[in-house]
Amino acid sequence: MANKNYNNIGKPSFVSLHRKWLISLSLLLIVMSAAFGTLNYWYLKVQVKTQQTASQAAWRAEFKGLIEHSVDRLQRLSIVLASLGKLTEQLNNPSASITTAELEEQFSSVRYELDVERIMVFDRDGHTRWNWSSDNNSQVSMQPMIDAIVRVQNTEQPETLLDCQAQCALNTVMPLLEDGKHAGYIGLSQRITDLVVEFSTATSVDIGILIPAGNETEKTFPRWRLHTAALTHATTLKPLVEYLSERYASPTDVPSGADLPWNGEFYAFNTLPLNGFIKGVNGYLVFISNVSDTTSALERSNQTSFLLMAVSLFFAEVFLFLFLRRPLRRLGHLARTLPMVAQGGYHDAYKRLDIQGRLSGTRDEIDILYESSFDLTRQIEESQLALASDRDFIQGLLDSAQVMILTQTHAGEIHTVNRYMSQLLGQSLENLKGRLFIDLIENDKGKEHYESNRVSLFSDSLHRLGHEAPIIDAKGELRHIIWNHTYLGQTHNDDVAVLSVGLDATDRILAENRSRWLAHHDPLTGLANRLCFHEDLVRSFADSVRSGITSALMLLDLDYFKTVNDTSGHAAGDELLKVLANELRTRTRASDLVARLGGDEFAVLMPNTGRTGAEAFAKSLYERLSGQLFQFGNKEYRISVSIGIALMPLHGENIEELMVNVDAAMYEAKKGGRGRYHFFSTAQDDKYCLPEERSLLTG
Repeated sequence: MANKNYNNIGKPSFVSLHRKWLISLSLLLIVMSAAFGTLNYWYLKVQVKTQQTASQAAWRAEFKGLIEHSVDRLQRLSIVLASLGKLTEQLNNPSASITTAELEEQFSSVRYELDVERIMVFDRDGHTRWNWSSDNNSQVSMQPMIDAIVRVQNTEQPETLLDCQAQCALNTVMPLLEDGKHAGYIGLSQRITDLVVEFSTATSVDIGILIPAGNETEKTFPRWRLHTAALTHATTLKPLVEYLSERYASPTDVPSGADLPWNGEFYAFNTLPLNGFIKGVNGYLVFISNVSDTTSALERSNQTSFLLMAVSLFFAEVFLFLFLRRPLRRLGHLARTLPMVAQGGYHDAYKRLDIQGRLSGTRDEIDILYESSFDLTRQIEESQLALASDRDFIQGLLDSAQVMILTQTHAGEIHTVNRYMSQLLGQSLENLKGRLFIDLIENDKGKEHYESNRVSLFSDSLHRLGHEAPIIDAKGELRHIIWNHTYLGQTHNDDVAVLSVGLDATDRILAENRSRWLAHHDPLTGLANRLCFHEDLVRSFADSVRSGITSALMLLDLDYFKTVNDTSGHAAGDELLKVLANELRTRTRASDLVARLGGDEFAVLMPNTGRTGAEAFAKSLYERLSGQLFQFGNKEYRISVSIGIALMPLHGENIEELMVNVDAAMYEAKKGGRGRYHFFSTAQDDKYCLPEERSLLTG
């Protein structure tokens, strides 16, 4: 069937191994080259970005140092000017007037250092006493200076501010003191444009200052609500800033360090808040650098890298073609020879393998493949001769085997059975052939298990299936069979798909089930025995320690059990044990474990149960037992138990300590008068007992 199916299938078009290898290796080289080029390009970009980040940090530090230097220079000039002009003496004399000519005459010796826009002198009340500027027509807004004077009065420290209401300038206000008291104030201003030009000249980087706009002017960017207080190369760069203001909601939204294309070139735009340089000033400081050369160099480097990789790839392809041509031609010859073996042309295959496989020079893997093919051809021929005799031998084994052996078709129908199965079922091969295997299975569970896996088994998704399923033998008795089904794949017989072997395990299973039950149960009461109890206790103790959830352990002992045995015999004692076992089994939960540890001693393990739950169970058991009598023969007995209770893991660091403590609690209950329960505790107020002691023996 396999051969027929294969011959009926449309064969894919033939592609030589030489071509496949060449294409595969070419693709691999292309992918590796592309990956290398991409990584190289990414590495260069990272280097450029790292260099830009370092440059930005240097620019930030340079500009901040320039601001601090200018502020320090203005403050030092304030001290010099106040001393030369004797401003404190004149300010302390309210009637004296300060004239510009006098001060200019006094300051002429340091005029070369007066790189300032404006000098203002105020009295202690903040009134202007003298106001001088390099351009007498320039306007100045006095309110920021007055606000600064107020802050100087409060802090007695120099104040620095950036005022761009009239002309953007860097201002300092210094207090003038005499005998520790305010005599007045001196204010100096320097144009911020001077600092911007100085920074741009030193760093070759364009810089701009954007501050909130009070009203819309030609310098205003409406969307950002900012205007340029200063901008180098404004003719070129202002259109760029306008373009960015239309694309981004604020200057901080412009990608920092990104290569921004504009007018055929690339720019880097970095934004910093002004309050990082001058305290209390709103606005932004922007660094603008033309990175077109760097971007072009990066692109050229990338193009060169890919060109070199393309050339290397071409030569690698040529080398692979020449290197692999002869070995692959030999493999092609071998591929044309091996089908002769499949068709039984062993003689022709021997001649072709002997000629082409002859060694010349050094041996390689293809020579070994030729030799192995020659040996394999000989082995196949010998195997074919031995197969016929082996087939007869195997058939004899199947008929003599004392296990059920059958084969199934793809439809799940029985095709053949061996002699043992036919005898066990009491049916001939003719009667069994054609029946569905699933119809032999008696219980629904076995049928469902087999049916749920049958599709996978018959489609080779599941190569082997093992399960237990009972059948009815010739005597009408139920037999437990262990089945093993093996998918045979495509065989010479088109109908046979699965080999099934059944082992009759009825007697063994019954014996094992009985032994397994006895190993963990008390045969008298049917409860768990000491071994089973100990195993569950170990698991429950470990769970309680791990989770911290309390579980309860009860140890119960029948009171006056010896009296019942002595007066009515051991049969009465056994019946009393069964009565107590039934009561415990009825009143416990499915998750609880009831066990007879031996004699008249029982144990109850209650997972996830605290003190309240254990006490409720003990009370309920007491009320039930106290309300009934145990009658055996003509005698009646009251039923009573003494119960010791311990909580784990509270009452023991290990199993042994826990058992000792619960045993001690049980004996405390007996000492208290029996018919009681007692919680293990070191405190006297933790004892709980039933309200009164009752006599057990009434017969």
